[in-house]
Amino acid sequence: MLKEREAAMLREYAAALDLASFDRADTILDVATGSGRLLLQIVRRGYSVISGDISEEALAKARERLGELSCKPCIVTLDAHHIQFEDASFRAVTLANAIHEMEAPASALDEMRRVLTADGKLLVIEFTPAGYELIALHHRLQGRPEHPTGEMRSEDIDRYLKAAFTRVESEVYEITQAWVAYGKR
Repeated sequence: MLKEREAAMLREYAAALDLASFDRADTILDVATGSGRLLLQIVRRGYSVISGDISEEALAKARERLGELSCKPCIVTLDAHHIQFEDASFRAVTLANAIHEMEAPASALDEMRRVLTADGKLLVIEFTPAGYELIALHHRLQGRPEHPTGEMRSEDIDRYLKAAFTRVESEVYEITQAWVAYGKR
């Protein structure tokens, strides 16, 4: 089951990156990289990327997942609520399956929007209800505590992005949903 979930998530991440169609010349800022599933997809596509997470443990897992590719991205400690980069520093920003882990997700989205250029694109990926059910089952089977579902649902993410950007495209997959937002207001 875990291998199937992992494979499905990677397929969906690939589809989300296709939806975003970032410019190859852009450096992507990957926020809250976690164990690096999306980061690996970005690196394999040949993008330049700066990737960060607040957790050193997560960054170690991301480096491990990348293996010999771990020298490709610039991996930094990064707090999504206080991103250390200047305003309008990136034309491409990504966030995958992390909103549900955040205490103040709108604040983090505000920060990502701040570091995005006026013509940049923000790719947000978050679990669907089926995805949350799957991750809850995964946690139960492993005897782990209940997985957080967060305070911001798909409708809230959609509403936030439509208020903050002039154009928002969305695609619902089996276990995740992806939004590409651009035209910063």
